[in-house]
Amino acid sequence: MTSEANQIQLEDIAMHIQQALLLAEQGDLIGSEALYHQVLEQKPDYPQALYGLAQLAGAIDDQEVKEVLLSLAIEQLTDKASPDQQSLAAIWLTELAEVFFKLNRPTDAMDSLKECEKLIRDNLAVPPK
Repeated sequence: MTSEANQIQLEDIAMHIQQALLLAEQGDLIGSEALYHQVLEQKPDYPQALYGLAQLAGAIDDQEVKEVLLSLAIEQLTDKASPDQQSLAAIWLTELAEVFFKLNRPTDAMDSLKECEKLIRDNLAVPPK
């Protein structure tokens, strides 16, 4: 795929994510979910789409599904070397800790917070480019 074609695809994905966010804000969770799934069809394991689906699961109070989706999204980000991606993973780990608390799993929540702290410390140790 040429870099121009890849850029178009990324712009299309970004547009889908923005539309999905807007639909969710308007209360159209089904429409939002459909857009996130369209993104995942084009780019499986795309972290922002997985995160969006996790947010939708949280909106209907399905904490088990939110846990799985957040974990997958975090896994995709922590595999990246970018400090921005690592920072986003740290933020999402705090949300995962909240899910664990809601599921009455305080040990898992603390583990998530410790992992978050480690990511932040590691990220601070990397000199900016």
